[in-house]
Amino acid sequence: MKEDVKMYIERAEKFRRNAEFNFENGDYDIAMFHIEQSMQLLIKAKLLDLKGYFERTHNLRKLLSELRDIEGVEEFLKNYRIVLRNLERAYITSRYYFEEFFKEEVEEAFEALENLRKILWSG
Repeated sequence: MKEDVKMYIERAEKFRRNAEFNFENGDYDIAMFHIEQSMQLLIKAKLLDLKGYFERTHNLRKLLSELRDIEGVEEFLKNYRIVLRNLERAYITSRYYFEEFFKEEVEEAFEALENLRKILWSG
């Protein structure tokens, strides 16, 4: 099990690096998608670590709601509800149609990703 958790965390880091590359090149929609993927994998890794499984969904808010017992998650959900909605939209639109995101939205998403990483994996 721990090996699976490690793989999810490593993959999340790869998606974060891809998001940085996309951001630097002005590809904000792809950067948002990669941030969403990174965040999703960090959450799923934590669920695997704590529960041994995770629900088969891509909905970040639903996945995070299963981690409300972790200090900081409830506040994170409250503070980043719009960012989380944007990230969920980025996932859906990357697959089915195009949606434009702006530099500031991506910067907020990077901030959310870093804060979530600290909440779930620092300690």
